[in-house]
Amino acid sequence: MNSIFIKNIDKIVSGDFHTGIIDGANSIVIRDGIITEIGKDSEVDASGIETIVDANGQIAAPGLIDPHLHNTLDDYAPQRGAVGCYSDALLYGTTSMISEGEQGPGWPRFYNDAIGCKAAAILAKRVFDKFRPGGNLKMHGGALVLVDGLTEADFKEMSEAGVWIIAEIGGGGLSDPKKVIPMVKWARKYGFFISCHLAPPSIPGSSWVTSQDILEIKPDKIAHFNGGSTGVSYDHIDRLIKESNAGLELVVNGNFINFNRILQDLKTRHELHRVVLGSDAPTGQSALQAAINLAIVKVSSLNDIPAEQAIAMGTGNTADLYGLNTGKIEVGREGDVIIIDHPPGSVGQDALEAIQLGDPFGSSLVIVDGEVCGFRGKDSRPTARYCTINGVEDRLPSINEHLFFPPYLQRHKNL
Repeated sequence: MNSIFIKNIDKIVSGDFHTGIIDGANSIVIRDGIITEIGKDSEVDASGIETIVDANGQIAAPGLIDPHLHNTLDDYAPQRGAVGCYSDALLYGTTSMISEGEQGPGWPRFYNDAIGCKAAAILAKRVFDKFRPGGNLKMHGGALVLVDGLTEADFKEMSEAGVWIIAEIGGGGLSDPKKVIPMVKWARKYGFFISCHLAPPSIPGSSWVTSQDILEIKPDKIAHFNGGSTGVSYDHIDRLIKESNAGLELVVNGNFINFNRILQDLKTRHELHRVVLGSDAPTGQSALQAAINLAIVKVSSLNDIPAEQAIAMGTGNTADLYGLNTGKIEVGREGDVIIIDHPPGSVGQDALEAIQLGDPFGSSLVIVDGEVCGFRGKDSRPTARYCTINGVEDRLPSINEHLFFPPYLQRHKNL
């Protein structure tokens, strides 16, 4: 089950910011959903594996991770009226998503409802423990919005129920440090991940959180650091770069000037490993299924940052920050791998060159836990090359299928 051998890879992007490309390797072995070997085609042990992928000289990278979703309890975005948006993101190569607070019509997060917020977080966690959008996407749901009335006993109960994420402080609910800090202490006691946003109020219920507030709260991550989507004056950003050790999330739909200036400042300080990439979707400000793909291109092409490091910001950096066992192509990690290529006609000769030259890249194959789950997704960037699976070219054969009816790959279940 879920065992696959990927060979004939041109370069393997590790997802580790400091490692970059894995030297001397052109194949990956995944057994029972876990990466077991990385090496040369002729040297790894692929015995007993029936699903053989020929990458046709393309690039392998870890599945992308989006750490900023305002999801609901299904593959549906009520603010956008969009159905299937998470499944589409999977076809682009985003294999994991992390909630920043579930929302929808009438949700308790908008009404200062402690019992409702606690119940919603537990329910969302339970739902996404069982439900994977698109059949395979890993949604880490159940982010608790801090509101009046929560007690230490509530955090203990939620932790025992598996809830481990605090939704971005300032994105809804409480943000006053005097009220928030005692709850943050309880959350840390029970192992929660803490996120706090930096932006002026952008939607009803959101609030302005200053750099001083953030330094007092001490979150693990500062969400939409470049603006969500409106940016703050740069003195707040500069102070947090220098005085906080939090992870710094850049979103593709946030302030463009701040996006690039932050990267340039962090590059000077040799701190680009702090950057993670998010979408802040699917709200009225962002409904981009290719958000992480586009952020990677923007990071690399506009800031003279190697493509493999930009990819790490959308994979391994995020996995390290959140403690996930994915995001890197490494023995022992979950077998989430995407095969990417330059688009037809690109000046770049492979996906990495195309990214550095500003061309969006496409995924010719998406693998989650060792299982093929997508190729050339709906409206995804076409790839110049294709993979073959057990000798059969894996591609959409007609323009109608490519544009309107990407199959769900049921045919691969029989390969």
